[in-house]
Amino acid sequence: MKFLDDIICPVSFVKIDNHVSRLTVFTNAVLIALYLFTGAPYFMLVVAIDYGIRAIWKPKYSPLRWIAARIVNLGGFSEKLIDQAPKLFASRVGFLFAAISVLLIPVSITASLIVAGVLLIFTILDSVFDFCVGCLTYYHVVLPFYKYRGIR
Repeated sequence: MKFLDDIICPVSFVKIDNHVSRLTVFTNAVLIALYLFTGAPYFMLVVAIDYGIRAIWKPKYSPLRWIAARIVNLGGFSEKLIDQAPKLFASRVGFLFAAISVLLIPVSITASLIVAGVLLIFTILDSVFDFCVGCLTYYHVVLPFYKYRGIR
């Protein structure tokens, strides 16, 4: 697709293992799906906390990332380094969606499930298809503000 070739993602000099990142996000997808099927709020709470740790503090402190790193090491996958910035931005977007879903639980379980469902779609696209919705969001929502300011 031509429009995907022109997408600009945030860039940093920090590199992370793509296998660990995708497995972490896949674990989040499983937890979100469990929340959607069972309605048990603790699944979504775990997702929100994990996204919060990766988005606000340091990704290396994420419990789900730690588990994913151990699984990747046991599986003997060779390290595939990618830029951390797009994944960090996606974690921030994921945290926003997960936190909104958790906050909506006492107000409207239906609204909470809808927000969680959208997040599930994003996580499946990232973990299974390696398609980062965060990059599209960055390109179409964040980057235009910088263009208007003359930064880009």
